[in-house]
Amino acid sequence: MKKKVSIILCTVLCAASVGYDAINSSAQSPIKFVDTSQHWAEQAIQTAVEKKYVDGYEDGSFKPDLPISRAEFIKMLSSAVGEKVEKVEGNDWFVPYVKRLKELSVIPMEFPERSNEPLQRFEMAMLSARSVDKALKGTMLDAVKIGLIHGVSTTDLAPYGTSTRAQAITIIERILSAKKGEKLPVDKYADSAAEIAETGSNVVTMLGLKPKEIGTTWTYADGVTVKLNKLIVADPADPEDPYMKLVDMSTWEPTTSKTDNKVIFANFTVVATEDGVGAPDMLPVQVLTQLGTSNYLLMSEQALTRWMKFNKPQTHEGYVAYALPNRIANIAIVFDILNNKTTLASK
Repeated sequence: MKKKVSIILCTVLCAASVGYDAINSSAQSPIKFVDTSQHWAEQAIQTAVEKKYVDGYEDGSFKPDLPISRAEFIKMLSSAVGEKVEKVEGNDWFVPYVKRLKELSVIPMEFPERSNEPLQRFEMAMLSARSVDKALKGTMLDAVKIGLIHGVSTTDLAPYGTSTRAQAITIIERILSAKKGEKLPVDKYADSAAEIAETGSNVVTMLGLKPKEIGTTWTYADGVTVKLNKLIVADPADPEDPYMKLVDMSTWEPTTSKTDNKVIFANFTVVATEDGVGAPDMLPVQVLTQLGTSNYLLMSEQALTRWMKFNKPQTHEGYVAYALPNRIANIAIVFDILNNKTTLASK
């Protein structure tokens, strides 16, 4: 009798155990969406769903390549960082999330109110950077330097472009890593592009220098002015450097080391008004020159006109370029502008 009881008890316990394991396994089985198999973000989507900061649609899809709206991203961000809000049904479901992030100063006053429109990349950068550090303005440069935003190409940040739901998850995961104190990889080309877009120069990224004189206008003659628009540094040793394509490499001296030099591009605008007609001809290679080098480079595109004859009102814009030894470039970038020694960047 005791033996029968033992057998029955064992059977019940085993059955209960199997039942528990089956239920537990079922509860932990991953949610399968009909449109994420083999998608580049399939695993990231699964992780985000398990963390409960994003959901799929009632038809079993996730729509990973659908542009994400401001409302969706705000909800994802708020949920991902653990902010608790009182849920609202209906068309205003996103309002509590917006309100909470405004209270936390993640959403600034100037943020657009049209929540159901697609989120633009500069807005994503703003929310992302400020969610990591509310002391930041939330510029593209802020987000890039933290490693939250990468470029869509070596020169393009596409600030007014949109992002997909899958791409938004990638950004959210970077935010969570940054908030834990992890150091994220920074896209150096995006860093350079963001700095140029914000300041007109990339000397901080490339050389650790501070730009000067960007936007300054000098007088060449009555009615003729010269303005410095941009100061860009390129690395000739980097085959992927996007700005080296501007150089006609046939003018590169074979004896000039690519690893020991940087290329300095200075973009100028020369304007001659009616009063400037008849002013002395300008040869930029003589009056807008890099000091510390004689290695003037011809441009394959976007070159400043090499000889300007002021016989009519006109505007010229373009670059002059020089190869500058690293030992000099790492200290300062100095030009002779209209016979005046002018420091354009320094420590």
